[in-house]
Amino acid sequence: MTDHTTQSSFVDKDKYLAFELNHASYSINISLVKEIMEYVEVDPIPMAPEFIIGAINLRGEVIPVFDLSLRLAKQPQEITNRTCIIIAECLFNEQQITIGLKVDMVTKVLDISAADIDKVPSIGGQFHSRFVMGLAKLPDKLMTILDISKILTLDDMKLIEDLNNAELSEAADKEQQREESDDGMEQDSECENDETEVTHE
Repeated sequence: MTDHTTQSSFVDKDKYLAFELNHASYSINISLVKEIMEYVEVDPIPMAPEFIIGAINLRGEVIPVFDLSLRLAKQPQEITNRTCIIIAECLFNEQQITIGLKVDMVTKVLDISAADIDKVPSIGGQFHSRFVMGLAKLPDKLMTILDISKILTLDDMKLIEDLNNAELSEAADKEQQREESDDGMEQDSECENDETEVTHE
């Protein structure tokens, strides 16, 4: 009986990646996390909203980076040696989107039972409940669990699509330039062979 109860409790738990923003604790489901990286220089995106601080090129993929502090209407934080970018996937309009989330510090991975997660209470317009999946009751505090799929708006989605299209266009241009370069080298080689033949005659 005890073994069955223990196993049931284990199955009901899920893992969450905890991090800090403005000295407050937040988390997201770890199944959404692709990797965690040190903060790197981010290339600005013209005409992007303030909370999208730019984009990074991660192994050939252009990924927009969100400042979560700004997205949650909090003060932006200075970049320190603990600042991280969480590379995460979220579902938006039935499409998987990869984004970067700038956070002040990643702290740990937590096992949280579904029974310990409460819905967000209604506190008027001051609480940005649209981004929140629930509140986890930890032994020493409450932790906000974010729903990162709600971070993206239609305009943000359009921006990401434009970034991806620009990436594909740039890749196509490079491929075309490479093919033209290869053709040019072949033509030069043929000319050299012709000159050689004339010389031998």
